[in-house]
Amino acid sequence: MAEYYDSFPVNILETNGQIVRKPINFFVRSIKVWENQHCIIDSEINGVIRGNIVNNEMHVSLYHIDYNQYLLDKLTFTEISLNRDRILWSNDLIMGGYSPAKNVPAFLSLFYQSGELCKVRFSNQVYLIELYG
Repeated sequence: MAEYYDSFPVNILETNGQIVRKPINFFVRSIKVWENQHCIIDSEINGVIRGNIVNNEMHVSLYHIDYNQYLLDKLTFTEISLNRDRILWSNDLIMGGYSPAKNVPAFLSLFYQSGELCKVRFSNQVYLIELYG
């Protein structure tokens, strides 16, 4: 079944104007972890993702999402873009995304349906982690 998300005008790294930054508060009901295009974890959980805007950066905290070997529970993203079906937060997008360790994502993608956040995706060169509300 195809997933349909709200659409956004393409605005990579704010080259087409400033993007409004908004905090997030997302209740997570399930997680999928992908490695080399294979799903290695598919579980139901009860977690929370909170993202606060501090100095125009997204500071993310994860609560009750205990998968530290794949995803740290405190993360910061410095850049924002709009990319068709998502709001994309990143670190060093122009260079392909900076990730100092395999459990530190370079990208945070926020997917919305009818204006409500419905999926959060963290990714880097090793893992793709999808969290659903």
